Amino acid sequence: MGVAPTGPRTQGSTRAALEAFSRGYVAVPIRDGGKKPYGVSWTHTRWTSEEEIREAFERYAGSGAHGVGLLLGEPSGGLVDVDLDHPKALRLRDYLLPASPMNSGRVGRPRSHRWYRVTEGLPATRQYRTPERQMLVELRSTGAQTVIPPSTWYPSRWKEGDPTQTYRWEGPAWGGPQGPAVVDGRKLGVQVGVLAIGALLLDNWPRRGGRHEAYLALAGGLLRFGDGVHPWWEKALPALIEAMADATDDEDGGKARVAETMKTTLGRLQRGQKAIGFPRLAELIGVDPAEQVRRWAKDVEALSGFVGTPIRRLDSSVPVVDGDGPAQPELTDDDGPLVSTLPPEERNPLEERISSWGVVDLGPYLSGQVVMPPPTIMVREDGAGLMYPGRVNSLFGASESAKSWMAVYVCLQEMAEGNRVVYVDLEDSPEGTLGRMLALGGSQDDIEQQFRYIHPEGPLAEMQRYRFGPHPTEEGRASSSVLDSWLAAFDPTLIIIDTMNVLYGLHGHDTNDASSTDVITSWLKRLCRAGRTTVIVLDHTGKSAGPGSSPLGAHHKVAMVQGVSLRIDVIDRPRKGALGTMKLIVHKDRPGAVRAISTDDTEQVAGTVILDSTQEGITRMRIDVPDPNDVTIGATDAMDRKMGTLERVGKLEAVAMRLFEEAPDGRLTTAEVAEETSATKPEVRGMWEYLIKNGRVRAYGEGRGRYYVRTVLPGGDIDDLVK
Repeated sequence: MGVAPTGPRTQGSTRAALEAFSRGYVAVPIRDGGKKPYGVSWTHTRWTSEEEIREAFERYAGSGAHGVGLLLGEPSGGLVDVDLDHPKALRLRDYLLPASPMNSGRVGRPRSHRWYRVTEGLPATRQYRTPERQMLVELRSTGAQTVIPPSTWYPSRWKEGDPTQTYRWEGPAWGGPQGPAVVDGRKLGVQVGVLAIGALLLDNWPRRGGRHEAYLALAGGLLRFGDGVHPWWEKALPALIEAMADATDDEDGGKARVAETMKTTLGRLQRGQKAIGFPRLAELIGVDPAEQVRRWAKDVEALSGFVGTPIRRLDSSVPVVDGDGPAQPELTDDDGPLVSTLPPEERNPLEERISSWGVVDLGPYLSGQVVMPPPTIMVREDGAGLMYPGRVNSLFGASESAKSWMAVYVCLQEMAEGNRVVYVDLEDSPEGTLGRMLALGGSQDDIEQQFRYIHPEGPLAEMQRYRFGPHPTEEGRASSSVLDSWLAAFDPTLIIIDTMNVLYGLHGHDTNDASSTDVITSWLKRLCRAGRTTVIVLDHTGKSAGPGSSPLGAHHKVAMVQGVSLRIDVIDRPRKGALGTMKLIVHKDRPGAVRAISTDDTEQVAGTVILDSTQEGITRMRIDVPDPNDVTIGATDAMDRKMGTLERVGKLEAVAMRLFEEAPDGRLTTAEVAEETSATKPEVRGMWEYLIKNGRVRAYGEGRGRYYVRTVLPGGDIDDLVK
């Protein structure tokens, strides 16, 4: 494949990459037609010279990659980007974010990217979405990249001929000589979180006439702290209210709205009177947005480092209870989830029964109001989820198939959206789990605030059977009480159980026994808390397990899964200093939404997992959309012994076939395949010899000019296209 002639687009991307290099940033090539960087290991791109950049970007342009993006976070010296995706987030930009000379955007969304350089407390990438999964604002850092001028913006599902736009600098290019504003990472994370709350509120805010009560409900919900006033929101809320009022051209004006709202609410709370709060806000803007605002508010407090205990007053006029002194006041509606205001379509009739043998209300089912939520957990590169929220899901595979790495990766995805995660580790140690999390780019602040680690060494009362006798032990009851109260306080959105077999053994159960599985299943479903928490169970298969295999032990273990069960097939075994590749195979999908976005093979592939440990101390992971034309051979231990070199050829061939599809002139060289696969040139030449012998490709030219083409393309012989 020859290098394309140097043109304006090639020159523009090369100049941008050179300018980035001079400022201490790392540029990466972007494929035409979207925002995806060129190559598999783009997160590890590092340049050593201007000449290297010129040569590379001209070569990438010849392969259809004329755009340029910037790596963020650690590779670029703390450079971060606040991507304001939603119109409501754009309205609040200048009110709640620090100013910066470096801004970019495009005609359809001007000044939608605000850039900063973080000197300390580098935050993790964090996304804030509406309940409908629409992106509001994203703080991009290590592991992410942003497309910059003069690249071309393409609309989703772009086709040749569709209109495009050019990215542009808003104000001085690159922020002028001084570059982006220098900020504290933790403060910026808090500011982005507050902006996300404001954008979500504005997206659901009442029209004129109903705003007064909405502001009072918001203030009551955020300011009430036990029986007193929340010290953090007492300082932070005025800025949020003023920004929202000014951004919506409130008839009273921002400062007047703040004075009125704060005076009324603080006065009632300080006098010990009731004030409307989140239940009323849910009635005004909707349950989902109100509940999300409350959850994000807790996360913002945690990001800021706020620690406080709500004060509960004791009233001597309250009657004495059983001689133990005055009774504690009852909790109000604001202390619990907003269940009472849930619309019918969000009800779960199974959880509304007094007894599991009680009659289930079938009305919501018959009317179509009760529906399975779409998969939004374990997100692929295209934004599609592979697991169902609020349900029990399963991920299983052979030893050393990167199950725990994938579980930690999902934890980081959840934490990036401001959610809380619990990891129940029955196999490893805190050092192992934290090591994976930090290697994948997790920040210490996020781990401290949003992650909790449990390492059980004794049973829970609900699952004690057999070797513990017919009744739970005192230890089991005490452990259950601790776990229940702690989960209620932390309110996690995701719980990982690592792994299933040890959970059985800890409670005296047999994995081959159906009754034992029923006991475990009941507990796992209870962890979902009526759809509030997602549970992912990790499990093992045998070392030589292949297509169609199930988890170790009883096959009926799969029956407990309410969402999806994915099997991990290893293609390139993950190990230190290497690039691991795994396929996620759909073993069970009761709702069917994950199968719908998987390949059409007999064993459907839902995603291709890349685990890149080639850089010392850093590991990258992503889940790619499976290529329907990519036929690979899983590297189980038995296959390793039988297939040998032929297996490697098969995997290289699959990559080569994909590269042929992407090559503008239908040609490939040995060097290009070696670069894309990290294979040695002798290995690639061996593949060419095998494919030539089997009539799959033909070779043309000699020496360094030698290239290869496929023998057959849709519509005729490849020779017809080679001149």
